[in-house]
Amino acid sequence: MPDILDQAISPADAVAKLAAKGIKISERALRLRARELGACRVFGSTMLLLPEHLDRIFAEPAPNPPLVRDMSVPPLPMVDTDALRARLTSRRKCQ
Repeated sequence: MPDILDQAISPADAVAKLAAKGIKISERALRLRARELGACRVFGSTMLLLPEHLDRIFAEPAPNPPLVRDMSVPPLPMVDTDALRARLTSRRKCQ
């Protein structure tokens, strides 16, 4: 247990260490990212970051998978779209 406490740092300390290396990030942004990823330990209002948490926070995000269209649903033919548009615009003229 003492080893974990020796490795744990606060978000403010992490921001200070990053600033010393020329990396500008706000404590608020770091806390938000840590919470979004679940990469932190929270005790009441106190947040602690371990080395593995910082690794997760600064890791490259996984690429988004390519969008694949569902081929089981055929696209609407343009004839239907044109007929619907004509029907809707003809109603506007009547009113």
